[in-house]
Amino acid sequence: MLARLFFVFCLLWAGVSDVAAVDRIIAVVNQDTITQSEADVYLSIISLQLSRQYKGIELDERMKEEKEQLISKMVEDKIILQEAKRKGYQARLERVKERIAQMKAAFASETDFENSLKQKGLTVKDMEDKVADQMIMREVVEREVRDKIVVSPDEVTKFYEKNKSELFNLTETRTVETLYIENEAMLANLSEAVKNGMDFQEAAKLHKSAYARDTISKEQIRPELQEGFSGLKALEISDPVKAGNGYYIFKIIEILPPKVQSLSEVHDRIYGYLSEEKFAVAMLEWIEGLKEKAYIQIK
Repeated sequence: MLARLFFVFCLLWAGVSDVAAVDRIIAVVNQDTITQSEADVYLSIISLQLSRQYKGIELDERMKEEKEQLISKMVEDKIILQEAKRKGYQARLERVKERIAQMKAAFASETDFENSLKQKGLTVKDMEDKVADQMIMREVVEREVRDKIVVSPDEVTKFYEKNKSELFNLTETRTVETLYIENEAMLANLSEAVKNGMDFQEAAKLHKSAYARDTISKEQIRPELQEGFSGLKALEISDPVKAGNGYYIFKIIEILPPKVQSLSEVHDRIYGYLSEEKFAVAMLEWIEGLKEKAYIQIK
């Protein structure tokens, strides 16, 4: 869904091409066209986003996938926008203004914001129109697809009974307090203090060490810390354990035995999962239905 709505976001910065008169049309969707310049902007923004997560060959492979799906995604976005307008969806002016204000906040001044728009051949009014398009696309999907999704209590129960031993079977976990210190000269004093009953948080402040409290399973403990951690009983404190550049001291607060989570504990997770699963199917069917009624020509 995010991919389908992303095209409108891209258009926020697409601008009006300086070569609009010769801009190649790559697709026609009913009464609207999709141009090469719009596709170029779309890919540029996707490349920028993906480059924050991927590098080298992996980035190239992801961009290849995006290029292969490019026209299909842009056509689907255009169809959604057309359907939203046909159904009479309208964006509230105050929400549009709020979104524009958020964009302005990314610039040093309003003048910088307006100059950036001018460089792309845009006005503030252009931006407002395109933000409004993005909002009505989201709204039509929510109203026409998501709001019609129904997950019954019986469906939740059946999913739970079928999957409880695999998905909702918790291993033993331990609530543990941890101190970490790199100053070896202070280590002995820190260890002695907590073994004599000093609170871990107080000891962390006094001896300039790091403090954390987590509930974790043994499998989540780093291998080099397993020996000092795994044999502890509730309320026991470990000896210092060397790892990396520092030392760890553990205190087991509580040991929670393995258990199968109850239906009430996982109901909301199951409901959310089934809702999203149904939404994905319904969204695909809705899009395909719009495509069947649309005139689509790929150049």
